[in-house]
Amino acid sequence: MDESDGRQPKAPRAPATAQLEEQLEKANAFLDAIVENIPDMIFVKDAESLLFERFNRAGEELLGWRREELLGKTDHDFYPKEQADFFHLKDRETLRNKVLVDILEEPIQTRKKGLRWLHTKKVPILDETGRPRYLLGISEDITARKLAEERAQALEREVALIAQNAREAMAAWTPDGRVVSWNPAAEAMLGIPQAVALGARIDELLPDGTSPQYRTAIERLLAGDDGPIYEVSLRRPDGREIDLELSLFAVRDPAGNVTRFAGVARDLTELARLRRITEILGGPQDAPEAQRGPLSARMQQAVAAADLVARDPVATVLLLGETGVGKGWLARRIHAQSPRADKPFLEVNCASLSPQLVESELFGHERGAFTGAVAQKRGIVEAAEGGTLLLDEIGELPLAVQAQLLTFLDGHSFRRVGGTRALTANVRLLAATNVDLQKAVARGVFRRDLYYRLSVMPIEVPPLRERREEIPQLARTLASTLVRRFSGPRRVVLGRLVLRALARYDWPGNVRELRNVLERAIILSRGAAIELEHLAPEIRGAAPGSTSERLEDVERAHILRVLEAARGNRTRAAAVLGISRSTLKRKLAEYGVMEEEAEEP
Repeated sequence: MDESDGRQPKAPRAPATAQLEEQLEKANAFLDAIVENIPDMIFVKDAESLLFERFNRAGEELLGWRREELLGKTDHDFYPKEQADFFHLKDRETLRNKVLVDILEEPIQTRKKGLRWLHTKKVPILDETGRPRYLLGISEDITARKLAEERAQALEREVALIAQNAREAMAAWTPDGRVVSWNPAAEAMLGIPQAVALGARIDELLPDGTSPQYRTAIERLLAGDDGPIYEVSLRRPDGREIDLELSLFAVRDPAGNVTRFAGVARDLTELARLRRITEILGGPQDAPEAQRGPLSARMQQAVAAADLVARDPVATVLLLGETGVGKGWLARRIHAQSPRADKPFLEVNCASLSPQLVESELFGHERGAFTGAVAQKRGIVEAAEGGTLLLDEIGELPLAVQAQLLTFLDGHSFRRVGGTRALTANVRLLAATNVDLQKAVARGVFRRDLYYRLSVMPIEVPPLRERREEIPQLARTLASTLVRRFSGPRRVVLGRLVLRALARYDWPGNVRELRNVLERAIILSRGAAIELEHLAPEIRGAAPGSTSERLEDVERAHILRVLEAARGNRTRAAAVLGISRSTLKRKLAEYGVMEEEAEEP
């Protein structure tokens, strides 16, 4: 006992024990430093009360409260009551079962950062008797990942919605070939129900003979090449044959691994039908090759204006001029020199369209829109998507369709006949006419607002009689083209007297009439040189001074001579003149020639 205060002196600690405790203190301090500086939130709860007893620095920064404000709180201070009750029960279950619990997504309300999503792991800490003493939690902030997942899910829903409503057939399959997506358009286009396609192997659904082509395309995609586009023909299960344009592509994850292959198919069967219609409705073509050679000053002006406006891919152009002067050729030149040159060019002669069906042919119709509309049909406007559409003889359009055309020009939107959904088409419109649209507006048969909308860039194509210097070379080029069509490649000779007669004639039917005259002469010449005797009498007898006569009188005399030679058959006379029957009818009415009740066939 100590003599000064009477207390028993402390026994000195053994050196080994002191050293061990010092090492333990250093180890605890090292562990505390790790916990304090770890980037994830670490917290400790009391096993009995579930009150927070400890937070590290990351917990303070994440939640936005100071440590002294956090300690002594429970989950109910952060979560809505239902969630707090749920996590309270989960904590009790964890402590009771003494096992690790992994809660992947845990929303928590913070003071400064709003709602954050945490990936939390909780594990019970047991005392020496095996009873839970603490509940340790480690939380990782996964808000950014969660938001990215939500955006990806939203995007996936949008893509699914687009695929659901797309007109093109869309399908996707796994790298091992199992179909996982098959939209309604694929079901309708290919005739294979979605229930049959899903889970099937894509190579089992391919048309016969296309498997090697498909394997080559997949090899290209796996090698990192762009998705190929190719055309295939297949027979549907119902026996109907269709033509498709198919494009394939690969879907890759961030690491570059292929997760899906996908394909988009367009039905070319309808497009081919529409192109055939435009070939029929477009009437005789003013062949582009017919314009080779020197051009007159007025024609040079028209071509220069066309080349200038071609650079603007959306500008509307109104081509003016008599029938057969080359308005169609100039329209094709505009398309060929425009940014749309690789897209479709479609031409429709509005005078050839039935007034009852013109709206359906241009804009399409829905199933059941009228008697006979047994299926949905795309119109010519849709078939020209991305390209150029020429409406020849636009003055013949019915007023109701003129209103729809004006709507389309203003916003590129339209509705199919019987449809309610507004559709769009990226199409450049060119219009052509051989009538005075201003007079048509005055008569009330053409909309004034449509006229102003069309005449943004009017280009007048001069008649052939005002371009006489072009006629010799034009005739040679046309004759060479025609003779190849009739009897294969060979040379055709136009004599000097023939060329002189052609140049003196006034050509009421313009280039189209010249083409018809040369076609007749080639047939009559039977492969020999074309002579005067192979030309029509009115062309052989054209006097040198005929060009000084009144144009109206020359045209009237010529048309009446052709009509007389055709024995009054107006259809035949219009074909000889190279003009439409409606144009001939209008001219005869101007001359006071009444229509007979019937024509000979």
